[in-house]
Amino acid sequence: MINQPSATNVERPTLAFYATLQRAYDHFNATLFDGKLSDCLMTLRSANRVYGYHHAKRFVSPSGDKIDELGLHPGFFTLRPAEAVLSTLVHEMVHHWQEHLGSPSPSNPHNQQWAEKMESLGLQPSHTGLPGGRRTGRTVSHFILPDGKFFVSCKALLETGFSFPWLDRHAPTTPENVAAVQKALEAAGISTELTQPPVLTLPEEKDGSSPVFRPNPTRVSNRVKLVCPDCGAKAWVNRETAIDCGRCRVSMSPPEEKSDSHNDYAGENATVDAINSYRSEQN
Repeated sequence: MINQPSATNVERPTLAFYATLQRAYDHFNATLFDGKLSDCLMTLRSANRVYGYHHAKRFVSPSGDKIDELGLHPGFFTLRPAEAVLSTLVHEMVHHWQEHLGSPSPSNPHNQQWAEKMESLGLQPSHTGLPGGRRTGRTVSHFILPDGKFFVSCKALLETGFSFPWLDRHAPTTPENVAAVQKALEAAGISTELTQPPVLTLPEEKDGSSPVFRPNPTRVSNRVKLVCPDCGAKAWVNRETAIDCGRCRVSMSPPEEKSDSHNDYAGENATVDAINSYRSEQN
């Protein structure tokens, strides 16, 4: 006979995991937002290369009520310290705050108001996730300020024994890439590490290997997509090729990335560039 879940049996894996997320949401709502945030539906999705995202009115009930989605990428729970994962949760909570209590900009999800709210909570917006990055724009991440409200609130939560009960074994990137970001922050004088990334503390398999699967090496295609800015005609060409639209006689260019959701961008290319810049300054 299959055991039916109950409200008191939080040891069941699904209930335990989502109860942990809800506990964190409620804690930061109380300590950083004065309890003013409405509920949202939290999900775990690993399809996108982002730490997390917020999507307004993503879900609808049978009666027609709509609720926002706050999505988190579980693969990064394994690779990043708990405080970094929780900072992504708060990043998305700021989007939730702006959607209902502020003034969101449809064309710029990370606008000036969003950036100022982040900074007031002790999270510094940056498109690279490192000092010196752009504060606003379509794809913006952040880093934790050691003297900010979030750091104090997060430390208090972690001191209660807070931790995630389950960790995704399929890494979306390598542990070295994530560690490089932390080292770059330390090199810039930003030290906020409260916990170790779980990938470093998980017990090894019987053969001595890590229980975490690394991502397969990605094969870089030599083809790119170009779009006519006037009529929208599309073409796939080699990277070095420049072409004009035969109908409009204007240059075709790569399309701009657009999304209905507001995300905490993993931003590996921008972050790698910033890391290389720090290394050059040190040498």
